[in-house]
Amino acid sequence: MAAISYQPFDDLIGSLRADGLNQQADLLDYLIHKVAWTTGSELIGELGQKIKEIKKNDLNHLSAETKKNMDEGMDMVKVVWPDFPEN
Repeated sequence: MAAISYQPFDDLIGSLRADGLNQQADLLDYLIHKVAWTTGSELIGELGQKIKEIKKNDLNHLSAETKKNMDEGMDMVKVVWPDFPEN
């Protein structure tokens, strides 16, 4: 298994802020940096769910950079959860 990195999610947080989506960025930041998770895989799964929600609800407000960062975040989710549904 490849090493888990949270960098794609931190990059996504930054690009969401640049897109003016501070509430979505704050939620991801909270999940990564403020919640005590039982396992890293649990956190990654939750981050994947939030990315799916942002894509569904805010797609028209996302820059190309944010979309790229979302894809990279989902790639990390799939390292941990290979069958994670993107839709």
